[in-house]
Amino acid sequence: LHRAVKELLEEGLSPIYIVGFTQRNCADRAQDMMSIDVSTKSEKAEIKALLKGTRFDSPYGKTISRFLHHGIGIHHAGLLPKYRLAVEKLAKRGLLKIICGTDTLGVGINIPLKTVLFTQLFKFNGENNAILSVRDFKQIAGRAGRRGFDTHGYVVSQAPEHVIENLQAERKVSANPTKKR
Repeated sequence: LHRAVKELLEEGLSPIYIVGFTQRNCADRAQDMMSIDVSTKSEKAEIKALLKGTRFDSPYGKTISRFLHHGIGIHHAGLLPKYRLAVEKLAKRGLLKIICGTDTLGVGINIPLKTVLFTQLFKFNGENNAILSVRDFKQIAGRAGRRGFDTHGYVVSQAPEHVIENLQAERKVSANPTKKR
């Protein structure tokens, strides 16, 4: 995921919406992205100025503040409205390079996104994990390249971890056939 995000940032394909299907997953992804320096010093100063006066006084507020000041947003239905509004305000000004959120972003919100990044193509439907329906996929993917913000958008879907691990193992074997077993 880090490599994919770094490549998208280097290619100028931000803001990137990393899709998660639970609030916990979004928070974990945002925390993972803190190791990437996504914003310049001037962008961080502008973020700080825009957030001046915003109170991050809830139990989760300090974490949200830390993410935002780094140039990373988090967006899901469980956030307090003042935090969602702060994310939307910073995103509309192009100051958030990464936004980690759930599939609920598609409901009535107009955040300019250049890229939507799926880390998985399935979600828990209340009973078991199910592959995303075409309708759900299109709604989430359709957030990239919004009219009036971009001429087109990008959708990236990562392979499941076991597929990546198998490909890496195959590369090692092809380099040294004695390791095949």
